[in-house]
Amino acid sequence: MTRSHVPKRWHVLPGDPGAEERLISELALSPIVARLLVQRGVTSLEEADRFLHPSLAQLHDPMLLPDAEAACERLKQALHRKEKILVHGDYDGDGITATALWQRVLHRLGGDVEAFVPHRHRDGYDMRRWFVEEARAKGAGLIVTTDCGIQRIEEVELAREAGIDVIVTDHHIPSSCGRLPRAVAVVNPHRRDSRYPFADLAGVGVAFKLCEALVQYLGYGVEHYRRAHMDLAAIGTVTDVMPLVDENRVLVKFGLDRLQQTRKPGLRALLRRALYAGKAPSARDIAFSLGPRLNAASRVDEATTALELLLTPDPEEAELLAERLEENNRHCRDLTEQVLREARTQATEWIAQEARCLVLAGEGWPGGVIGLVAGRIMGQYARPCVVITVDPSTGVGRGSARSPHGFDVLQAIDACSDLLIEYGGHELAAGLALESEQIDAFRERMMRLAAEKLDPEDLVPTLEVAAELEPDSICPELVWQMQALQPFGSGNHEPLFVSRNMRVLQVRAIGQEGRHLKLTLQAPGAKPHELVDAVWWNRADLATVLAPGTTLDLCYRLMLDDYGGQCRVQLLLEDLSWPEW
Repeated sequence: MTRSHVPKRWHVLPGDPGAEERLISELALSPIVARLLVQRGVTSLEEADRFLHPSLAQLHDPMLLPDAEAACERLKQALHRKEKILVHGDYDGDGITATALWQRVLHRLGGDVEAFVPHRHRDGYDMRRWFVEEARAKGAGLIVTTDCGIQRIEEVELAREAGIDVIVTDHHIPSSCGRLPRAVAVVNPHRRDSRYPFADLAGVGVAFKLCEALVQYLGYGVEHYRRAHMDLAAIGTVTDVMPLVDENRVLVKFGLDRLQQTRKPGLRALLRRALYAGKAPSARDIAFSLGPRLNAASRVDEATTALELLLTPDPEEAELLAERLEENNRHCRDLTEQVLREARTQATEWIAQEARCLVLAGEGWPGGVIGLVAGRIMGQYARPCVVITVDPSTGVGRGSARSPHGFDVLQAIDACSDLLIEYGGHELAAGLALESEQIDAFRERMMRLAAEKLDPEDLVPTLEVAAELEPDSICPELVWQMQALQPFGSGNHEPLFVSRNMRVLQVRAIGQEGRHLKLTLQAPGAKPHELVDAVWWNRADLATVLAPGTTLDLCYRLMLDDYGGQCRVQLLLEDLSWPEW
């Protein structure tokens, strides 16, 4: 048998039998669901009630955000005086949803507001000097940054000199020295002096909370505000891969409910293209369908296309914009695969030299897809990855970094600051710019930092498994009970399970161009009619390797398949192995 697949390491997470028994007896949960709760740190009845029954009452007081009151007072003045307000966002899905939220809210409150999201290549990331100069030319009295601004100390000073106030709203980590822009307000839950109970809001999460504070500050109720804008908060939070715990869990859960009922023409048009008709959207749908379409605008085209989609009141315009995003998304996928092939070749060479951090560079690689490529390579090789595209006309390289848990890539990049033009980001994702002649030195230092931090076992691709399931426990009732744990995503991952010695009865390639693998399986001791289907996306290459009669161990997620009116459990494969290996 040709071995075209190398299985990952499967690590079965531990449980706590005592805590699980308490939850089973008191809440009448299945043993599997009780185990899943305990693995999420939910061990008491009170914690289980909050987790299983999230409510809007669990949202924190937005006035606890740093400088929230100062921001609200300045916004109130701007609204009252009819000052021109410029909103500067970011070009990714988080920044675009945050910008759309600010535009909608300030416009609804009677503000003279104009929203801007930069072009990824022409304008670059974050607020620049030219934007401040343009704001002065337009007579703006106030700039609001959203999902950016925390590092723009010089630009904020320039705005002050021009008589323009700035409110910075951001969720990125402030500079390591702790210096903040001298803005009217710097609203960021990661500030060292923050009293806000939850730091891991997305950029749109910070925007949502501050706008809620503003609505309250002006004397309005928040119920209508939340209903109108929680769909945007959910999309940006999931798209930016923020942990779906605490307040984010509430925002996304209720935001998904609002998304299903959204009245925004742009989102309705996007949903029609991204999902099956009538399907209730999930966090996974945002992560793999809606989010990529919004992000594709800035990766291969203008980010303003996505912003206009979220703002337009015209259904016909919404359809045209959604179709443009669809085309962008197809083009983005093609470019990603092209760069991925070249980057993997470099990655293989560096791994052969035992590199624990991969710094891959290419001239002219499309800058809009390097983050996607870095994420894919990081996932495949289980080590930090920085992908850099070099502009041959300027000699400047712009990079995107992704890291698995256990390695703070922003901290490592900060240790290389003397080699860089600029940088910023989070523990697991960051961006940077540097002169091309510094790439080798940057690579050498990043490799040294990773070698000091990461052990060889950290570099083995690993799947964290919730439990091994006996085939007779795989049933629709289990999947229904697990739905109470949603929304799944970062920080609350969809559970993976393992079942062993499953016999293959049928193998076939399915889907467009036969890209996906479908198996029909039978468990040990099962009756002839007791079969289960398994699907593995984009792994049709194994259809020529696997043969009926093969016995497999499977790692998978569970889903319900109601095609044809029958409700059956289907396994969505994440990995498989031959026991005889």
